Amino acid sequence: MKKSKKNLIFALLFIAGIFLFFVLMDIQEIMDYSKIEAAGSKVLTPVNVKQKTKKRYYKGRTTETVTNYVQFVVEINNTRTSFYMETSDAYGENSPSTGLNAVASKKTIERYIFYTDKHIYYSKKSATTGEYIKESITDKLVVFCIIMVFMGLVFLVVNITDKIIEKRRMKANN
Repeated sequence: MKKSKKNLIFALLFIAGIFLFFVLMDIQEIMDYSKIEAAGSKVLTPVNVKQKTKKRYYKGRTTETVTNYVQFVVEINNTRTSFYMETSDAYGENSPSTGLNAVASKKTIERYIFYTDKHIYYSKKSATTGEYIKESITDKLVVFCIIMVFMGLVFLVVNITDKIIEKRRMKANN
């Protein structure tokens, strides 16, 4: 009985930890939900590109992840503001040449723009603020549910193997 209580507490703490991870992962956007306003559909023309490189060190190995961004300028309430969008979000491919070609050819895209005083958000599908927030939350919940199902399966396998081992010990002792 004590073992099942420990397992339940462990599972609840794990779920709470994963939930906190997702909340903290995108905390700025979540905090902006009440302040987001819609600017409508905008045709965006790329003006610049940039890259961000993240390095990870693990067991003596270094791996680099390069993310390419395209800069757009959008006019909201008679004020021009620039923001960066991942090249893969804008043009479907995370390569520097895709961004450079888009800037050189002034390849426009259309997105629904949402904004706060400090941040700009965008969507291909959601035209209203409510739809955008729902889309954003849904994406986070889908990832959370996938992780929870995976962890549930791992937890189930661990418990089943534990019970099988316990039964074999009991047979061996008899």
